[in-house]
Amino acid sequence: MVSEEYAVILKKLITITETKNLVLANITGYDVSYISKWVNGVKLPATKYIEQINEKLAKCFAEAVITSGRTDELSVLFAVPVTRETAEFEILQQLSAAYRFSMKHHGRHRQEASVPAKVITGNHDAFLFMNTVFKEKMRNAKEGSNLLILGDFCTLLDIDFWKFLEFPNETAPHITIHVGIDLEKLSRDTKYTEQLYIILGRYLNYEFKLYHSDVLKQGNTIIMENEFVIQYSLQSEHSIGICTYISDTALVQDIYNRFYVSFANQQAALAPVKTLGIEDIGFRTAFYSSDKYFFFLTNGVDFLLPTQAVSEFLAEIKASKQVTRQIGQLQIMWDEMMASGEVEFMLPMTSIIRYIETGYMFFTDKEFKMKAPYRKMHLQHALDIMEKNPKITVGVIQASMEMSEYQVTNLSFYSNYTAAFFKKNPQYIRESVCPFYVVANKKLVECFHTFFRQVKQMPMYHHYAYTDIRQKYEQYKGFVERTIDLYEDA
Repeated sequence: MVSEEYAVILKKLITITETKNLVLANITGYDVSYISKWVNGVKLPATKYIEQINEKLAKCFAEAVITSGRTDELSVLFAVPVTRETAEFEILQQLSAAYRFSMKHHGRHRQEASVPAKVITGNHDAFLFMNTVFKEKMRNAKEGSNLLILGDFCTLLDIDFWKFLEFPNETAPHITIHVGIDLEKLSRDTKYTEQLYIILGRYLNYEFKLYHSDVLKQGNTIIMENEFVIQYSLQSEHSIGICTYISDTALVQDIYNRFYVSFANQQAALAPVKTLGIEDIGFRTAFYSSDKYFFFLTNGVDFLLPTQAVSEFLAEIKASKQVTRQIGQLQIMWDEMMASGEVEFMLPMTSIIRYIETGYMFFTDKEFKMKAPYRKMHLQHALDIMEKNPKITVGVIQASMEMSEYQVTNLSFYSNYTAAFFKKNPQYIRESVCPFYVVANKKLVECFHTFFRQVKQMPMYHHYAYTDIRQKYEQYKGFVERTIDLYEDA
């Protein structure tokens, strides 16, 4: 009679066959972290799956024993005669008996969760249940986890799903949210694009990946890696009719693995990236090869910089010769763009004030705080360039209750009307979070432009050409420069 723990038998079989945990993970279809828990006695496999798990393990170990000619060692280990023909059977018997022994002596508290699926009906109850689940699971989510949403961003917006993810930015977990998006629906109503921008800017520590795919936007399934699966049905009035909740660890992981492949095989319309690169043939080089641009800047004005400010930046980051050369080339491209290109800037008033007071900007891929003398020089330099190129214009969103989301946002938008990217304010994200989103789908780029054109129709938006800016500058120059000096000394 076997009187050894399941973990002990597993370790002995792994040792005698010299089998890696990764091999067992591939054989059983479980993540290697689960195999490690079984081997170390932290958890036991779920009872409902133990038979098939043990059968796969027995076959794997038996093949290894037979191939290496170690049936005699196995006989000693099990204290029963083992031959090539009986190896798989004997291993299966030992694993099954060890599992029963562990369950009997340690109870079910060490078993992997195997809770039956819960079914919740009615929009009110389903909404409350999903809200509770997300608040609990997201609060304790492992850094870098994935949330797979087989549903359409716009439809989920209609049922108020995105409220489930609301956490204070400083406590929000760093997770990647994969979700489908119906670009046709997005293009028909700018409210969806507006809310998409607001959500991207509000949830800075989340990383969104959006996919324009019929397969990924109609599944009505939400999968939180290692946590749960929720399937839901929608009623015609944009409400949830019924939802099913699954928390069985093994089943959740199996569903996750199957559907993660569906996302991995699709090109994202919007994806987070750690850096845009400043290489000779990098993203920025291609991006700044156009002749028409739109920039919505919320984190400082990282264009029209005087040469002295760029030199200070390079000295501050201790740039290598290669980086100095690459930024120099980028600066040349920007100078050419500003000399003859059509460039439209849009800035919230709070962004302008914040820059005047702090000098903070996210320049290329680095944070930079420009000193007071260079900030004054920057303003004058920008005016000089605008005077030479009348195709440079500036729009300002005045502070108001109606436009409050745009005053507090920390997500800038850069577009050449074919490609685009977003830039987060690094002061409000974790170091591990990607500070950029690349918009790789032209239709999605067009949707964002349609949204910003709508912003320009708001009464709080004011558009300025060079003469208007010059007049404002002369009117407020003294106040601006005193403010710069005041905060520089603070």
